[in-house]
Amino acid sequence: MASSEVKIMGHNSDEVIIETNDYQAPPARAKGLKALYNSGEDNTGMGLSVTREGNVLQIIKAQKTDGKYTIRVPKKVAVSYTEANWNGGDFELNDVDGEIELKLNNSQAQLNNVSGPIIANSTNGGIQVKFKNVNQQKPSSISVVDGEIDLTLPANTKANWKLRSISGEVYTDFDMALPKEKTDLQKIAGSSTVEGKTNGGGVEMNIYTINSDIFIRKSK
Repeated sequence: MASSEVKIMGHNSDEVIIETNDYQAPPARAKGLKALYNSGEDNTGMGLSVTREGNVLQIIKAQKTDGKYTIRVPKKVAVSYTEANWNGGDFELNDVDGEIELKLNNSQAQLNNVSGPIIANSTNGGIQVKFKNVNQQKPSSISVVDGEIDLTLPANTKANWKLRSISGEVYTDFDMALPKEKTDLQKIAGSSTVEGKTNGGGVEMNIYTINSDIFIRKSK
């Protein structure tokens, strides 16, 4: 999606519903004409091109102007979201149990009540994830060049962690058998990769950032 603020919400239905209250309609002079876009045809009447191939539904921003969209999807679907340019708005995803893939350029991302696995990459913008539980079948990987990574997980999460921040720090209140500071969150100093296990180990969780901090905390 290009130049868009997008919220994706899981719901108990097989339907995909797209909503917007921020669509800029074509000018009156274009009445009876069809807009041409290089990214697809606006077949929704709200600046989006929606196509289906097999079990894959593809939603592409066709119109160039900014937009805000809420997309409701079945809770069990896999979601793949790509920011097409550097002008995007923030991205939010709630209540989805399937696989999640994000490719972001210049946006903040907030994921709530998800299970993963998650493969997420961001160039400029933090990623915040609140897990309701952690899928143990496939690994997750989250990497950010410039932006904080903040993860909240159930206290009983079983995981093998690989954590690295080049110029920032890593903080956690999980017991990863690492030296503890006199604070509520444990601080792991240095830019080398730190490996640890929570609750005896489990699925692989690879977390990496260059210019910011990493926070891994127990849900309350």
